[in-house]
Amino acid sequence: MSGLAKQTEKQTRYGKSAFIRAPEYAKDRLLLEVLLDESRTYTKEEVDSLLSEWKAKEVQ
Repeated sequence: MSGLAKQTEKQTRYGKSAFIRAPEYAKDRLLLEVLLDESRTYTKEEVDSLLSEWKAKEVQ
């Protein structure tokens, strides 16, 4: 049963403000302010991917 609960949890979508308030994203709050759109919802995986992609970009 926990596998099913985990799968459902992974697909839960949250708004920008939920990620900005989340303690696990405290060090990336400013970046989330810029990257996330107020009118959209995101899964945790989408946000983690956006952060990883942005951090992997070369500085120009």
